[in-house]
Amino acid sequence: MRETMGLADRANADIAEKAPWALAKQEGKQDEVQAVCSLGINLFRQLVIFLKPVLPNLAADAEKFLNVEPLTWEDHKTLLANHQLNPFSALMTRIDPLKVEAMAAASKEDLTATDTTASSAPAGNGELAKDPLSAEIDFDAFAAVDLRVALILKAEHVEGADKLLRLTLDIGDEQRNVFSGIKSAYPNPSELEGRLTMMIANLKPRKMRFGISEGMVMAAGPGGEEIYLLSPDSGAKPGQRIK
Repeated sequence: MRETMGLADRANADIAEKAPWALAKQEGKQDEVQAVCSLGINLFRQLVIFLKPVLPNLAADAEKFLNVEPLTWEDHKTLLANHQLNPFSALMTRIDPLKVEAMAAASKEDLTATDTTASSAPAGNGELAKDPLSAEIDFDAFAAVDLRVALILKAEHVEGADKLLRLTLDIGDEQRNVFSGIKSAYPNPSELEGRLTMMIANLKPRKMRFGISEGMVMAAGPGGEEIYLLSPDSGAKPGQRIK
C-alpha cells in the first residue's frame, strides 16, 4: 500500500507539473492537453488495478467511470486509447484537516463529559452510595427475564439450613418450589402464606443440597434481618406477567 500511494503521489505531481487546465487556455495546445489527460487517465487506471484487492468498491466505481469491464491484474500491461469515458463523479471525499481536528476536539469534550458524569455519582450516605448501580444492559437482555406474580401457598423452615426458607408458589397454572435466603428476616415463615410476591419464573432450575429451586423470589435490602420481600398491589393475580 505504501508503494502504491507513493506511485499515486508521483502521478499526481507529474500531472500537476504539466497543468493541463492551464494549457487548455492556450491556443494550439489541444493536442498536448489531450495527451496529458490521456496519460492521467491511464495512470489512474493503473492505480485502480493495484488497489482493487483492498478497495473493491472503489475499484468498481472507477470501472464504471472508465467504462471498462472488471479490471484484472493482466490489464496493467495495456493502455486505454481511443476510448469513451462515462461522466465523472467524485469517488472519494478529500479529508479536511480542520474537520479532523474538530472531531478530535469534540471527542476530548465527550471524554471530559463522561469523566464529569462519573465523578458526579452519588457521594452521600444513600442506598446508591452503599450499593452502586450495576453496568447497563440492553433491552433484549431485560426482556429475556420473565417476571411473574406468585402466591405463597406454603412457607417453611429447611432442616439443616441457617438462611433458607422453602416456598411453595402458585403461578397460575402450576406450582413452583423455591428456596430463598430470607429466613433471618422472616423467622415465622407461616406469616408469609397467602401473600403475593414477585418471582423470576424462567430462571434455570438449580439443584441445591436441600432440593431443586425452580426460580427466585424478589426482595430488597442489604441482607440479614433487613430483607423485604417485594409484593405487587392488590388486584394482581398469580401468574400475571410483570412488565
